[in-house]
Amino acid sequence: MRKLNQFISGDDGERGESFLDDESDDLCSLSPAQRMYAFAACLVAGLACTFLSLIVFVKPIKFAVLFTFGNVLAVGSLPHWSGEATKCDV
Repeated sequence: MRKLNQFISGDDGERGESFLDDESDDLCSLSPAQRMYAFAACLVAGLACTFLSLIVFVKPIKFAVLFTFGNVLAVGSLPHWSGEATKCDV
């Protein structure tokens, strides 16, 4: 919090360094095995929801909720495949 206050007020003497540089290493710390487990879990959950939506096809609201949630989970699994480091690098 102190760094944020210094950054906002402009008190810090170092201008060439971003205030997220020392903290960004901890944000992207999943191992490749953990990323594959997260990818598989999201993909399987998404496919299960999509399959369940086909079973309740005659009830439009349940179908829409399950189908949308299943697709969001399936598409949301893809960032785990590429890794968080590629999302953090700007």
